[in-house]
Amino acid sequence: MFTRLMRKLNLSAKNCVAAAISSALVVTTCCSFAYATPSTVTICDSNSTPITVKTSGANVEKVLARQGIVLNDGDKTNVALNETVANNSVIQIYRAMPVKITVSGITNEYRTTKKLVADILADVGIVASEDDVTPRMTDVVESGDEIVVSSDDSQIVTVSESIPFNTVEVENTYLAPGQRVITQYGTNGEKEITYKIYYSDGAEVYRERIGETVLAEAQDEVVEYSPQEEFEVGKIPASRPTNYSRVETFTATAYDSSVEDNGPWAGVTSTGMPMGYGVIAVDPKVIPYGTKMYIESVDGKYVYGYAIAGDCGGAIKGNRVDLFYWSKAQCNEFGRRAVNIYFLD
Repeated sequence: MFTRLMRKLNLSAKNCVAAAISSALVVTTCCSFAYATPSTVTICDSNSTPITVKTSGANVEKVLARQGIVLNDGDKTNVALNETVANNSVIQIYRAMPVKITVSGITNEYRTTKKLVADILADVGIVASEDDVTPRMTDVVESGDEIVVSSDDSQIVTVSESIPFNTVEVENTYLAPGQRVITQYGTNGEKEITYKIYYSDGAEVYRERIGETVLAEAQDEVVEYSPQEEFEVGKIPASRPTNYSRVETFTATAYDSSVEDNGPWAGVTSTGMPMGYGVIAVDPKVIPYGTKMYIESVDGKYVYGYAIAGDCGGAIKGNRVDLFYWSKAQCNEFGRRAVNIYFLD
């Protein structure tokens, strides 16, 4: 009997354990079902139609992968990819587009989710002012558009420059006629000039002088000269004479000793003077024969030198003179031009 009693007790214990295990399974199963309740998630992919899906215990990256949605380079989402989605959450996908940005003539392509020019530049880390950007900062660009940033910059440079010396002429009555003596040789000075150079797209467009420092002063050259230079027909003196009474401007042409220019009087002047450089044709009513002169062109290209009125010509009337040259080539080179005539004392 005792044995039968023990068997009954053991059976009862087994039944309790089984019951306890069954209860635990029921509780665990119920809890598992409660934890895995699907969440409703809305996916908005750029301009595509939003879709709604149900998912359980997944993060954003997995939810997108299950729907076959691929994120390309530059694409962004409103929530982190590793974030677990919650019920009624929204996953917003911002698709990146390619844009070209040219800075200082160099073009690079970027992918960005921004639309406004200002936002795109900020997104790729380019700092620029409103006036340097095309199109405008507030404009919207489309895929493949180009934004141009003009690079206006400047730099400070310092360069050395020569200061040319001046020539000072001093009259010395003790010198012989025509004599010139350098009593002090000139030397150039030196200075440093500071410029601010402005560039646009790498090319210089303007330079502003902002400073100057003299390193060495220039020394004048001093030349002493005789107040009187000996007159000699056809001579070109070292400097313009100082012993003149007046200066007048005439129209000058040139002639030589050829028959073409003189006809039957070739080689002979109207006064009997031999033809030669420095003997010029004049209108005797304006410039009397024998008048001594010094002649140079108004533009400074020709210095004829000392001359004397010793000839005339049918076309030489009024304030006109004809200067003698030895060759036709020299006459043609001189042509017709205005000259200043210094009438010597």
